[in-house]
Amino acid sequence: MPSPSLRRPRPSQVRAAEAVVRWYLERHFGTPSDPGVIGMFCDESRVGAFAISHADLRSGDADALFRLLVATTMFQRRQDVQILRILRGISAADALELTSQRRLLRLVDQHACSRMRSTEALAEECDLAKDPRTRLGRCRANPSAACHLKRHTVLLKRYGHFGKVPTSLALMVREAGALDLPAVRRSVLRQEKDPAARARALEVTLSRAWRVSQKIASMFLSAVSNPDLSAGAAPWSRGVDWTYFVVIDSNVDLFLASVGYRGARSYDARREFVRALAREIDLRELDGRLHPFNPRLVQQAMYLFMSAANRRALATDCMHVGREACSGCPSALKRRCPVATAG
Repeated sequence: MPSPSLRRPRPSQVRAAEAVVRWYLERHFGTPSDPGVIGMFCDESRVGAFAISHADLRSGDADALFRLLVATTMFQRRQDVQILRILRGISAADALELTSQRRLLRLVDQHACSRMRSTEALAEECDLAKDPRTRLGRCRANPSAACHLKRHTVLLKRYGHFGKVPTSLALMVREAGALDLPAVRRSVLRQEKDPAARARALEVTLSRAWRVSQKIASMFLSAVSNPDLSAGAAPWSRGVDWTYFVVIDSNVDLFLASVGYRGARSYDARREFVRALAREIDLRELDGRLHPFNPRLVQQAMYLFMSAANRRALATDCMHVGREACSGCPSALKRRCPVATAG
């Protein structure tokens, strides 16, 4: 249910959101190149050795789901095209270590350093960083130790402490009292009876891992639960309110600003506004294959429309057509388009 304090979106805001959804459905929905949805993570040409098979996803295979979660965590604070380049550059052997929950826990249990034994210790005690000169991983607590976290931070090519992420994800699962991610879901379904409460609990559980925000948790959870964006493979859709999972990033924020969003800046408030917009758009009227209410799909349209970098990388995007495409574009989109051709 929407918050009682949330105002119903203005008609102009709904019109703009519907226009961008129409654009997305006509141009990119269901295409192999649609970024950020499950098809991307099943495509080896895009994510390299981090790719999972569609069959493994459909069956809810535990190893595939953990690999997907590790890959998903990479998509923060950099353009998607840069992250994809990093993923493709990691060897199959290294990707296997980074995405094997069992191997990561074995590395933790075999190491003497107490600062990696729990998600809390990783967050509060581990001072993993990169040497600014050599770009190698380092720490002050055990500078001479050949720590796998130091190796991982080099492999992942992100900020210095990012090497904690895969291990923290494995520890998060263990600390939830579960053998693997499917067991985490089963535990939540047993403990919570309401689908909305289950969705919130899953988000909270995943967010206990290092650098897993509500955005990253929602990105993963929508990938495994949203039936309209999963190409027929959504193993976690039953029993959970998958409409709760909305990915709010800087591109979505750009769209919200363009329609005059003046609400609270918290993640929950922005998510609820996107959900409120989605309630005003019957997606089934636009495409009979869709559920009528799907906030994640509405949000995906906002994100891709406002992402100049992603659209530039998509050969089929209308920006590559030029003025001809822009001349026929609705004014509600044209004045917001980050790549519109002038004239």
